[in-house]
Amino acid sequence: MVIINIKGGSMKKLFLSILGIVLATSLIFAAQAEAVPVNKTMIAETQLDNDPTSVTSSTFNLQEYSKVGFFVKYDETEVGETLSAAVTLDISYDGTNWVDASFYDYAGGATLQTSETISADGWYYCWFNPDLNAPYVRMVITATNTDADDIILATAYIVGIK
Repeated sequence: MVIINIKGGSMKKLFLSILGIVLATSLIFAAQAEAVPVNKTMIAETQLDNDPTSVTSSTFNLQEYSKVGFFVKYDETEVGETLSAAVTLDISYDGTNWVDASFYDYAGGATLQTSETISADGWYYCWFNPDLNAPYVRMVITATNTDADDIILATAYIVGIK
C-alpha cells in the first residue's frame, strides 16, 4: 500500500489532475483494445470449367450483422481462351425467393452495380449498402470461356461485424 501525504492546496489539485488524466487515458486505451467480433465464412469454393460454368454459394443469414462484405479469390489457368467470371449477389426475405442485389466494390467506390466481371488472378472485394435490410444473401459466380483446360478456381468468403 502506498500512502501519499501532500500538503498544500495547489499540490493536491495538481496531483488529482494528473491522477484524473492517467485514469481517463487508461480507460480510453482499454476501450480501443477491445476486439470487434468479425465473422469470416467460406460460402463457395469450386473449379469452374466446361461443367460447371457457374456456382451459387450457400445461403448466409445476415440478421445478426451490422456490416457485411464479400471477398472472392480468383485464380485462372488459361491455355487458349480469355477467361473471366461475373460476380452477382442475390438477396431474399425468406431464403427461397431470390432477387438480384446491387452492391459497391473497391474499384467503383460510390457507384452501385449489379454485376462485376473479374479476369485477373487475385482478390475481389464488394459490400452491401449498410441500409439493406434483407435477411439472406448468396453469391453467384458465372465463368466465361471455360473448357476442360481453361479453368477458374473461385473461392468466396463473407465477412460481417456483429
